[in-house]
Amino acid sequence: MSEVAFGLAISEDRQHCSIVAAGRSERGKILVDLAPFYDHPRGAVKRMAGLSESHNPVSVALDPKSQAATLAGPLAEAGIQVTRLDTEDVAVAHGEFLDLVGDGLLEHLDQGPLTAAVRAAQQRRLGGAQAWDPKVPVDQSPLLAATAAVWAFRRWEELSKPGAYVV
Repeated sequence: MSEVAFGLAISEDRQHCSIVAAGRSERGKILVDLAPFYDHPRGAVKRMAGLSESHNPVSVALDPKSQAATLAGPLAEAGIQVTRLDTEDVAVAHGEFLDLVGDGLLEHLDQGPLTAAVRAAQQRRLGGAQAWDPKVPVDQSPLLAATAAVWAFRRWEELSKPGAYVV
């Protein structure tokens, strides 16, 4: 992957933070990769700073109405611009993620924590749509981070197309 977006999420018990990269694979699919960080949230800002320096991401995204909200300020202080998904974005990200999976356009590296999160995933109502339910027995932070990363990467792709209109 050359251009990547990162998504961050913290587990419901605040014991883990997941950082997931999303970009295009050589086969043209969106590839999600759980970054080599799956640890207590306090280390996430330092790890994200290192990833930002080495990968120059097109976006770093999180849901500010989730456990990851506590990362937004420290990331900004570290010089990392954070894209905050609003409620509509969370619903769109969820739907697009499911559509990509259903259409066979999303791939991942079969990493244990992400695979476990996907297998245990449940949905919840979010307005007139749905989103992932973080309150299941298996840590959902890898899936939540992957969904945010994919959403951020797709928005960047849309805006980088010739003739894209930015409001």
